[in-house]
Amino acid sequence: MKPRWIVGVMLTTLMLGCGSGAPTLVPVKGTVTMDTKPLAGKTLQFLPEPGTPGTGGGGSTGADGQFQVFSTRPGATTDTMGLPPGKYRITVNEPIMPIETAAPAGSGEDVTPAIGIPMRRPTKAAIPPIYTNAERTPLRADVGADGATLTLELKSKP
Repeated sequence: MKPRWIVGVMLTTLMLGCGSGAPTLVPVKGTVTMDTKPLAGKTLQFLPEPGTPGTGGGGSTGADGQFQVFSTRPGATTDTMGLPPGKYRITVNEPIMPIETAAPAGSGEDVTPAIGIPMRRPTKAAIPPIYTNAERTPLRADVGADGATLTLELKSKP
C-alpha cells in the first residue's frame, strides 16, 4: 500500500501542471461613429463566430466614441483586457444604465466614471435596430494574433 503523502503529491503535481486552458488575449480597441460623428456612451458586445475560442467580450464608448474590449474568463473575478484572435459579430446597444462620458462639472476630476446613476429618463434609442440584433448586425471584426484597431461606422438610416 502506498503512503498517503505520495497520493497527495501526485494530485498536487497534476493540478499545478494543468494550465487554465484559457485562450490567449490580444488588445482590441477602436472608435464607433454614427454618420461620421463619435457615438458616445454606448455598449458594444463582441460575439465569437464558430471556431473562435472564448466567450467574447465587450466595452463601452467614451465621449470621443473610443472603446477598449474586455473579456470575462471562467472563474475570474475581474475582466481582462483583450479578446482571443478570431472572427466576431459586433452589436452596439444603449447601456442598461447610462454611462457617464464626462466628470460632473466643477468636480475637478480628470477621471471619467465608468457607470453613472440614472438622473433622468432615458431618451429615445439612437441606434438603428440592425446594429443591436446579434443575428442581423452587419458589424464584423477579424482579430489577428497582434490584436486589432477597429473603426465601426454606423449609419442612422442603414
